[in-house]
Amino acid sequence: MAEPVETPIGEPFSAWPEYMAEAEAIIDAARERGLHLRLLGALAVIRQCPNHVWLLERTNRILTDLDFMGYEREVRDIERMFEELGYRVLGGRGVTMDVWVGRRIFEDPEGRRRRVDVFLDKLEFCHPIDLRGRLDLDPVTIPLTDLLLEKLQIVEINEKDLKDLIVLFLEHPVADREAPGAFDASYVADLLSDDWGFSYTVSLNLDRIRRYMQTIPDLDDGQRALVEERIDHLWSRVEAAPKSLRWKLRARVGPRKRWYNEVGEGYRDLEPGREAKAWEG
Repeated sequence: MAEPVETPIGEPFSAWPEYMAEAEAIIDAARERGLHLRLLGALAVIRQCPNHVWLLERTNRILTDLDFMGYEREVRDIERMFEELGYRVLGGRGVTMDVWVGRRIFEDPEGRRRRVDVFLDKLEFCHPIDLRGRLDLDPVTIPLTDLLLEKLQIVEINEKDLKDLIVLFLEHPVADREAPGAFDASYVADLLSDDWGFSYTVSLNLDRIRRYMQTIPDLDDGQRALVEERIDHLWSRVEAAPKSLRWKLRARVGPRKRWYNEVGEGYRDLEPGREAKAWEG
């Protein structure tokens, strides 16, 4: 008997305008209070890639929660804001203390709005991404370069994240320094040149993007070549950057020793954009 097909929890991509409307209402409320809340995850990709939303639609990209990044120093005001908006803090089964470190989760008790995850200061999954001091670079989403890193840091990457990565590379060029609408290769190179494990995960995922592209019939040869060119540009900057002593020492050990952080089970169940199984293509 055939194995049952696992269906990711979420909603069809056609619901994205409703998700975006809810997200924008939250961002507006935060702005009125002088708070920093910026989109990350799928909705940030949609916002940053308007010319390639069609690809996410055709490839049946699944949507789940509203994910935001904020500052720890503002967390009490963030909690108060969500209470005023009619949300409550999520509790109960699967929500353990490790989930709350650097994170808050809110839900609409009447079920009319989607669940909201708010991360504070850093994303702490397979590899850390520090957003402190960077949330003023864009008024709606986390900075474009950090959005790319958010996806590239996932060791057990799934098809949703690979779709997002392809769309990001199709929409935006790679620049050698910070520039509007482009990935900052110097920022990526500086970060990865001090962290061999993060660098190794990124190298694996860039190769996965190349292979996954071949499974998408809606991409033509020109689009695949453009993604390849931008990947090559980014990775050439990473490879050329001088490496720290810490990087060099860790590189001697290589992948024989685990090079990434394991995500706790309670945290894993609530990880943004996570599907039931990793892509094994």
